[in-house]
Amino acid sequence: MFKRKKKEPGIFEDLPVAPSVEPKNREVKKTGRRAMLIPDAPYDANPSADRLLANTGKQKESWLEIIYASEVREFKQTAIATYLQNNYRVQKWWANSIALMYLNWRSSAKTAAESELLRLIYTIPTSTSLSYTLLNSEKLYGEGFKRILKSVQDEKLVLTFNDETRATLTLESKEGCVVIVEHEFIKDLANRKARTKYWNELFSKLIQQVSR
Repeated sequence: MFKRKKKEPGIFEDLPVAPSVEPKNREVKKTGRRAMLIPDAPYDANPSADRLLANTGKQKESWLEIIYASEVREFKQTAIATYLQNNYRVQKWWANSIALMYLNWRSSAKTAAESELLRLIYTIPTSTSLSYTLLNSEKLYGEGFKRILKSVQDEKLVLTFNDETRATLTLESKEGCVVIVEHEFIKDLANRKARTKYWNELFSKLIQQVSR
């Protein structure tokens, strides 16, 4: 009978094996919602832009706009975090960090708005419905306009601009349509004058158009 040939040891089998080392600041990959890295640390109100984008799919500005336009804009951290988890599949750690980020922004924005708010009132000689339709056109606002953040039919429009200012247009049905413009986060007197001129010219053209 043939004898079974003995297996010769490999040339690397007698080398010492390095001990495994647990890395510091380990981040754990979790599943169940969006694939996100969950830091082993307290919630962070100021995460880096790269990590926020990589783990949530959106930048800071986008999350601030989403929450501001939602029904939880004036709520506390837990309610905002729950809203993000339920509606945008954001994992709990990131949802709470985004909520803290928004609360910090909301607090500073309210303080700034007290001194940086421009309030103007115009009357358009037409119905509220037609005024809303005209004001809801993005082409109306020209260069520097970013997008319509929120709209409520025949009642309100919230606009954002490239200079990081925001305007809320509130429509009231009286003799014609009264439009209250509240432009926030205007940083200095020169920009305040420029925005006043901007709105005066815009509504002057609009009023002329409906008066023909």
